[in-house]
Formats: sequence, structure tokens, C-alpha cells
Amino acid sequence: MIVLVTIVYAPSLGGDFVFDDRLLILDNEIIPLPPWDLPSLLGPTAGARIAYRPLRTLSYMIDYQMGGGFHPFVFHLSNLAYHAATVLAVHALARAAIGSAIGAFFAAALFAVHPLGTEAVAYVSGRRDLLCALFAVLALRAFWWLLDRRAGRGHTAGPLAATLLSGLAALAAKETALVLPVLAALLAVVHARRNPAAGGRASYGALLRAAFVITAAALFLYPDRFVLAWHRAWVGPLAPQPALSLEVVGKYLWLALWPATLVADYRYGAFALPTASFDGSAALAAVGLAVWIAAGAVLLARGHVAGAGLLWFLVALLPVAQLVPYAEIIAEHNAYLPLVGLCLAAGEGVGVVASRSRLALAVAAVLVVALGARSFLRSADWRDEISLWTATLEAAPGSLRAHYNLGIALGRAGRVVEAEQALARAVAADPRDVESLVALAETRGRRGDYAGAARTARRAIRVSPNAPAYAVLGWSSVGLGKPFAARRAFRKALAIDGTNADAIRGLKSVRDTLRPRARVRSGEDRPTRRR
Repeated sequence: MIVLVTIVYAPSLGGDFVFDDRLLILDNEIIPLPPWDLPSLLGPTAGARIAYRPLRTLSYMIDYQMGGGFHPFVFHLSNLAYHAATVLAVHALARAAIGSAIGAFFAAALFAVHPLGTEAVAYVSGRRDLLCALFAVLALRAFWWLLDRRAGRGHTAGPLAATLLSGLAALAAKETALVLPVLAALLAVVHARRNPAAGGRASYGALLRAAFVITAAALFLYPDRFVLAWHRAWVGPLAPQPALSLEVVGKYLWLALWPATLVADYRYGAFALPTASFDGSAALAAVGLAVWIAAGAVLLARGHVAGAGLLWFLVALLPVAQLVPYAEIIAEHNAYLPLVGLCLAAGEGVGVVASRSRLALAVAAVLVVALGARSFLRSADWRDEISLWTATLEAAPGSLRAHYNLGIALGRAGRVVEAEQALARAVAADPRDVESLVALAETRGRRGDYAGAARTARRAIRVSPNAPAYAVLGWSSVGLGKPFAARRAFRKALAIDGTNADAIRGLKSVRDTLRPRARVRSGEDRPTRRR
């Protein structure tokens, strides 16, 4: 399993920091601190700018200390190690729940190479999903152990402690681990069906109630962390319900079954939002989900792990199914934990069929190789910003964020002309996007087109007066030789945001330029006029 993971994700080891890695790692003042600095890690300012996920932050702090700085290789290597550990945990859970060595191996191998998990592994910021899934699977494996001990009337203290501690660790990595009690309930049903005389429903109900109590306690202790920090990401209604949630879940399901086209962005221009509360796409998704749920319920009622796995996939998606809207419409890394359920279902299926036909093993092996090749190629897309957003635009040419981020990446690489073209396409995709307009104005100013930069900055101001646009307008006016206009623009920028560094620096520069003129106007160094 470790060799398989290493081969498939080898391209990611040479990757750089991309996308949100700058905010979460490079610009995060907590990361360079020692990992044992718990007050800083757990303190009230730890989640001020980013979601409060202390276990993820702790893992980054450890990587920083191990590498002696921000070395991308160390961070990517850790991602690969966490993924390998999760694969082994999936194998352990599958071996216990499925009972078939072949089925367990295939379930873990499928999870190891599935392309939908590539974003979580190849993207350093995907660490949250890796750690959450790792400890969630460990918690469920301990829970299965607990059920076995309960059925055999053995001591349950050790399995119970392992279940609760792993569950809390998963919650500390990502708040979507709140679905753990429901996943445990699905496995408890399977175990109860296989062991009908193992203590009755009351014992399993008690265990599940304990899991809910622990989750509720975590929410009570950290309401401003796990709940409110996540709530900050929520936005107003994105599209009519229930069409939005149906199409979002349907898209995740399609990507899991057919991961041919993967992109790093499913926002504006890359994912078509529904305009009615129920349309053709929503109806198709509803039919597919109904069939999926029915199959899962029937298999679960018969005590099959496949039924629990099919329902696991949907349950684990509920926190990100846009039932409560938030800006990230779809993100492939969100499917990392749900994939475990799908792989368990597939593993049991292969285990049953393989016992009757060797052809099934050959087909399963071919499937693993094909999916591994797709993940190998996909992980290479994440090696740097330019390759990532270029690949995104090849799959989703209308992605506003991809055009914008590609322009920013090209600008950082010194490819200013190409950056201007990419940002112009972003503006064409949404003429009222202020960030794109400001970035385009800045790029035109870097290229020396001060008049064009000023026009673009004014467009951004007309859409929404903002400090960055006024700062760009000020520097453009400096380039055009208009110091008084520049001073007015810089002052307006500081009136909106008194901490804007560009405006502060620009205003100082303009004052230094105008100071000699002020001395002349006040009479200093002025020749005596004749009467």
C-alpha cells in the first residue's frame, strides 16, 4: 500500500505551495512557533483569519520544525505520509468489517489511488481532510473493536477511549467530523445484523448516545471555533433549493464514479448554478440519489458493509451539500472522507465476486491501475500555480477564479503581458468583479500603461469604492505626472482603510515630491519681485 501511494503521488513531492497555502502556511504567523507553544496554537487569535482547525495547524508547525523553514518538499512528504496512514487505516477497517482479505485489499487500494482524493493529497492545504479522515477511520475501527468486545462480553474501556480520542482528533482537524456518530450508527447496524444475540439494540444505542454526548461537548467547549469559524464562510443563498443541494451532491457522486474531468474550481463560471427550485438536472440527480439510497438501505438491512458504505458516502457529504450555503460550491477535497464509504462498498463487492471468478480480480487490478494513472497525471497539475490554473482552464474555460489566479501567478513570475491577458479574461467573465479589476489595473501599471491602469482603477471604484483601487489610481497618477491627483487618491484610500500599505507609501512619496513646490509657494528661495 505504501509503495502504491508513493508511486501514484510521486509528482506531488516536487510541488510548490499553491493557492490557499499562502494564507494557511506562508502568511500564518503561528506556523514558525514551536509545536509545544499550546497557548498560541489554542489561543483566541489562532483562528482569527482562518478556520480554527488546531490539529492541522499543529501538523504544519511540526513540518516547519522538521524542515527548518517553509520547504515545500517536507510539507508534501507529510501529506503523502498521512494519506498512506489513512490507506492503512481503511484497510484495517475493511478487514474487520468486510472479513475478506481480497475485498479489504481492493477497498484500500481503490481509496489509495482514486483521483477524487488527489486534491487532498497533492495540495498542502488539503491536510485538513487527510487528518480528519485518518482519525475518523481510526475512531470507527476502534468502534468496531468496541462492538466486538461488547458482543464477547469483554472489557470495553480501551476501545471506548480509542474511539472517543480519535473522534475528537478528527474534529480538531476539520469540523465535518461531526458526522462520525451517524457513520458509527451505520456500522453498528451491520454488526448487529451479523451478531443478533450480542446484547440487543439497547447496548448499541447507549454507545451511540455516548458518541453524540462527546460531540456535543466539543461544540459546547469550542462554539466560537468549530461552529462560528465555519459559519464565517457561509454566504447568502447561492441558488434556489432543493435544486442546488441535489445538483451539488449529484456532482460529487458523478465525480466519484467517473473522475475523468477534475478541476480546482467549481465556483462562478465553472459550475452552472440552478435558476429554479427544481429543474431537469435536479430531477436527474434526485433519481440517481434515490436509487443510491434505496440500494444502500436494502443492503444495510441485510447486514452488508456495502450498504453502510453507500450511505456513508452521502452522510459524509451532508456538511458540504449546500444545505446551508457557503462560498465553496464544490471542492474535491471535501470528498476524501466520503470516498472511504464508497471504497468499502466496492471492496465487499469485489470480495464476493472474486470468490467465484478470477476474472473479477483481473478487472479490479486493471481498474486500480487506470485510476492510479489518472491520479499520477492529476497530481502533476498541482506542482505550481501556473500549471494548476492552466489545467483548470483547460477543463473549465469559464472559471473566473482560474483566470484571476492564473493572472496573479503569471505576474509573480514576471510574465506581465500574459498576466494582463489572463486578468482581462477574468474581467470579461465578470465585469463587476472588483478584485479582477484592481489586479488588472495593477498589472497595467507594472507594464507602464498608466493611463490604462487609471481607467481600470476608476472602473473598480465605480463598482465599489475600495482602498486598493484608489491606491492603484494614486500610483497611476504618479506615473502620469499628476501628483495632486495622486495625493487625493491616496487620501481616499486611507479614508477607507487606514492600514493600506500601498496608499501609505504612495502618500509619503507624493508629499516628498510636493514639498519643494510648497517651499517655493511660501516664499522660500523665491527671487525678490520688482515693484
